[in-house]
Amino acid sequence: MAEPLASAPRPYRLCWINAAVARGVALFLAGFTLLNLIGAWRTPGFDANVWWIDLSFLPGALEGLLLAIAALLLLAWVVRPVAGLWRRRATLASLALLAVAALSNAVMFYRVWSRGDIDPGVPLPFSLVVLVALVWLAWVAARGAAAARGAAGPPPESPPPTPAPRAWLRFLISAAAFVACGILFPLAQFWFFGHTDYRRPADVAVVFGAQVHPGGRPSTSLVDRVVTGVDLYRAGLVDRIIMSGAVGESGDNEALVMTQYAVDSPGGPGVPVDAIIIDPEGSNSQATVDNTVKIFKLYGFERILVVSHFYHLPRLKLAYARAGYDVLTVPARSTGPVSQTPRIVAREIPAFWVYYLRAVLR
Repeated sequence: MAEPLASAPRPYRLCWINAAVARGVALFLAGFTLLNLIGAWRTPGFDANVWWIDLSFLPGALEGLLLAIAALLLLAWVVRPVAGLWRRRATLASLALLAVAALSNAVMFYRVWSRGDIDPGVPLPFSLVVLVALVWLAWVAARGAAAARGAAGPPPESPPPTPAPRAWLRFLISAAAFVACGILFPLAQFWFFGHTDYRRPADVAVVFGAQVHPGGRPSTSLVDRVVTGVDLYRAGLVDRIIMSGAVGESGDNEALVMTQYAVDSPGGPGVPVDAIIIDPEGSNSQATVDNTVKIFKLYGFERILVVSHFYHLPRLKLAYARAGYDVLTVPARSTGPVSQTPRIVAREIPAFWVYYLRAVLR
């Protein structure tokens, strides 16, 4: 009768569990990278790989080739973790190059911050998270047969033999790691990208609507967004503001309530009515993007600021990129807690992936 897996030496159990988790993470990065390359091929100039690593300092063809090779090597490792010497070295080399690029991205983050071009809500770049993940993957891959011990069984020269974990258990752990990446990646974008303020002079600011309470009273979220848009106007960064919303459960049109609040502006001088463009048909995020893109073309707006909450901004960035606009995002400043925020953030996770797939596979 085989020895129970739980009785195997602890270092051995950690070895194959670590390898199984690493293969789940590698599968996520490889799949994400290849999908992004497909998107770049379908729409020249659209590079979704910048959501995890920026290789734009390389010529376009070289950038795509390096990412494709790295993704394919990671896929090969996922499928056949026991690799020959040449594949192991190639995998390590590609991970090392990507790690260097991630470190360069992190350095650039601090340079841009020091110039005042961004105002990050989190003093650490997502590139550092990517760097740690790449170094960890390289460490696991460098272990070679030892890291893949759970898949191939212990080497015959290692007495006494320890039982290999069941294939379904390794698969389950790798699948769980893959799913966890699918959840944590959008959350990281909300936290790092969503909290970073990219405000600078632009042609117009788009303020996205939110709930209006009965009686035409704007919700805390709506006030936060409008006040942020008004701040941009007062700072002289924009001359025009687009207020976008639709009729909600209260029966009031969000865009009209937003406009009135901006004109009255309880905190100081308001925005002139003639500086506000109203989009009363912004019934959802995609509708607002579609409607405002028409306005951009009508007025000749090219430099765009987009105002919404941190959890909303990543998919808005994707939606505008899909429409051909590289907008700059500005997180709405918070004037008070919103109890629904955890529920909204949870809802935004699948929404992020829907908008991502729309942008990549359009």
